[in-house]
Amino acid sequence: MEVILIVLKFSKSLCAMLIVPALCFGTGVSAAAALKTTPVSQEAVAWEGIKSPLLRAAQFELLMRRPVAAITRLLADQSQGYFARHPAQARLVLGGIYLAYGAHYKAESIFQGLTIAEQPQGLRDMARYQLARLQFQRGQPDEALDSLGRIDGELPAKMQQERMLLSSLLFLQDDQFDEAEDNLRSMEHQAQRDDSDATSTWAAYGRFNLGVTLFRQGREQEGRKLLEAVGKMPADNSEIRALRDKANLTLAFSYLGLNEPDAAQKYFAKTRLEGPLSNKALLGLGRAYAARGEYKKALTPWMQLTKRDASDPSVQDGLLAVPFAFGKLEALKQSLGYYQSALNVYQQEMKQVHTAEAAVNNRALLDSLVRGVSSEALKQRWFLADLSDVPGARYLWPLFSTHEFQETLKNYTRIYRSRDTLTHWSARLGSGDIDPQLRRSLQDRIDALEKKLSTTQQRLGTHLTQLALMELNRRKQRLVSYAAEVRFSMAQIYDYAAKRWGGE
Repeated sequence: MEVILIVLKFSKSLCAMLIVPALCFGTGVSAAAALKTTPVSQEAVAWEGIKSPLLRAAQFELLMRRPVAAITRLLADQSQGYFARHPAQARLVLGGIYLAYGAHYKAESIFQGLTIAEQPQGLRDMARYQLARLQFQRGQPDEALDSLGRIDGELPAKMQQERMLLSSLLFLQDDQFDEAEDNLRSMEHQAQRDDSDATSTWAAYGRFNLGVTLFRQGREQEGRKLLEAVGKMPADNSEIRALRDKANLTLAFSYLGLNEPDAAQKYFAKTRLEGPLSNKALLGLGRAYAARGEYKKALTPWMQLTKRDASDPSVQDGLLAVPFAFGKLEALKQSLGYYQSALNVYQQEMKQVHTAEAAVNNRALLDSLVRGVSSEALKQRWFLADLSDVPGARYLWPLFSTHEFQETLKNYTRIYRSRDTLTHWSARLGSGDIDPQLRRSLQDRIDALEKKLSTTQQRLGTHLTQLALMELNRRKQRLVSYAAEVRFSMAQIYDYAAKRWGGE
């Protein structure tokens, strides 16, 4: 199972990070980690205890990545009264399929209706859990925590682990550290009791988050012990390998913050050089050497870093770090040369950002994104896997990996294609042998729907454009800051050289 890593950076330090597997939502750490393709799955639907062949047929449609067919099948069967004996169970499944498909408002209305006291406890609990996931996904943490708190019983094992991890994350966001710790420890105990691969994976995330929680409470030794355990875990899949890298990187930066570069170096060296966090690891390893005054050794990881994609902020930091190290070694000529190279790179990057900005403003970027999304991809949660040909895409990966952008773009694309369908229908009306009065009636309905879709598409397109421009503006500000620092450092070198050798 591919899992998206969600990272929350706290203000106190770089090492204070929480990560959780995606529960249909997320903010990615990097393009490599966050933009893996995950199909629409049955995870948003509670299938336990369901014996109805009709509901199982809908499950099959969902497993085959045909959520619209699953929804249509359920609605048709429901309208014919086939679920008269178990109507609430059918609605729960329907709500889960809507959620998996991204129709949040329809899913929410169904889940809300299933939380009333007249429903069986197990079904109410399942609906509240699904509602909490949806509320968290939509940025409603208080409502999500309230929904989770109303769950009376224990959910099935894997779902219970997800519930406890989500509750812990919400507690941490609200600085309720004791409650978060209790939840995470309970999660660990349950995983040990259940002893299954699914729960152990969730427990690994819980263990990491508990370590971060203890750090934030000032209990560094306990936190480090947990993170060290995560950093040594056997890794037989990509998500555990990424989690292990995150634990080692968190420990490394914590020791670097304590001015213990020897300990930091050990953990930086444990992070993979080709993983999604490798650029940060190379930058940090160089800083560990520099903290000991070993600038020649620091140049090795920093020089390797500067050969990577210059759109990455860690690489941009490395471009400054290399001439800084040469300056410390009093190799002023090399320092000036690398400062000039860095300035050239920043200027080229700025031009590329401006090009991307133009592509956003004239909708070329949005049009490319829509054309690049296949019908199959629309049925997946994270679907922007390869945008190498999209202008400016490399500067917008952090934005593309967010749930807000992904879901908005999906809706925009669905509307875009729905309008094409309406155009096709309209053409068929004009060429078919249809009663004139019926043709006018159908054409009026098509025109009314086209007007609504056009307005909604325009609104979504404007929102996507604003999000992209905000991200590009942040990049421009960063590049301006880097360029100013380069010019200041070069001026210092010229001033130093003039004072030292100017009179000779």
